[in-house]
Amino acid sequence: MDYKEHYLKQFTPRKKKERFSHLDDSLTEWGEEYLTLAVEGIRGEDSLKKIALHLKRFISFYEKRYGHELITKLIKRDLVDWQKKLLDEGLARSTVNNHMASVSGFTGWVHRQQPDLFYGDDPAKGIGELGLPPLKVRALSQDQITSLKILCDRLESYYWLKGRKANRPGQERQVKKNGRPWRDRAIIFTLLSTGLRRAELVGLDLNQLQPNDANQLRSARKACLTRVQGKGKTEREVYLSYDARQALADYIEKERVRDASEEATALFLTASSLSARKTDGRMSKDSLNDVCLKVGKWHDGETNNTEKHISPLKPHDLRNTFAVQLAQELAKQKGAVDPYELERRLGHRSDRYIKLYTNPPEEVAAGYVEEL
Repeated sequence: MDYKEHYLKQFTPRKKKERFSHLDDSLTEWGEEYLTLAVEGIRGEDSLKKIALHLKRFISFYEKRYGHELITKLIKRDLVDWQKKLLDEGLARSTVNNHMASVSGFTGWVHRQQPDLFYGDDPAKGIGELGLPPLKVRALSQDQITSLKILCDRLESYYWLKGRKANRPGQERQVKKNGRPWRDRAIIFTLLSTGLRRAELVGLDLNQLQPNDANQLRSARKACLTRVQGKGKTEREVYLSYDARQALADYIEKERVRDASEEATALFLTASSLSARKTDGRMSKDSLNDVCLKVGKWHDGETNNTEKHISPLKPHDLRNTFAVQLAQELAKQKGAVDPYELERRLGHRSDRYIKLYTNPPEEVAAGYVEEL
């Protein structure tokens, strides 16, 4: 008897029933079993949290509707109505599709374990994805990139202490206690230079930067970030521009050394003076959002030209900017955009997004025409 025959014999429908006989007629109990057996350790930590959240939301909807959460009573109409409810709440179609995918993955798994548990077939069967509107990418124009870099080069002045005590003659200007201008400048330049996602950037460790010595970074003709952890447990290597190399060298030399501890392996650290700082000092995705929003507001405060405004600035805007610029540069060098190169540098697996980057936003395209 080969392995496959042995496996099929071992897990007959009867034995499958016995395997789950300890579970009550409960969506919550089956949901926890699904997460433990089919998601945890197989999917990433972020995927696990997302699926768990979606299941919790659906179970809450189901319980409010019936006053119970009996899994044997679940039918297709319940899932269809939940899909409509999510739309009515104003969620984006892509977000609704993500919720439905989490629940359909769960019901499909349950149906495979115990085909007679539901009343009829898998209740998610036949419920299609919602059609998505045309994607729009928000990327900065070349003028906006230039003015953003200029502001970042004097970002320290925005963190200076104010008042008479801080402006005594002959006294060196002092930066606010929790202010980290060199770090924030390095973050903006790194995002513009690499197109990293939020999670990818805050997940970086110092040893992934090669070289990671300040002096070597300043003199290096090439530097990169190795083993960048992308979606789906993928890894890639990204290269850094001259501006990003200089900004990272300044940060490592002037600020990171002050916030580093024995546990601190992260490249970008929160200020050691913050009481809410994590043990390892690693920045969160929310703190990265705050940096971009703050820098965007300061940028717009320096010009009355609303066409140059970039607020609200988000990390993904800088990723989009890098992608559009990379696509344009590839087209110049090779005569056509190389989709594989875009996928490799961005860590993307969706042709839908790759095609989007080869067609820049209207305001960016208008700038190209203006320069002709």
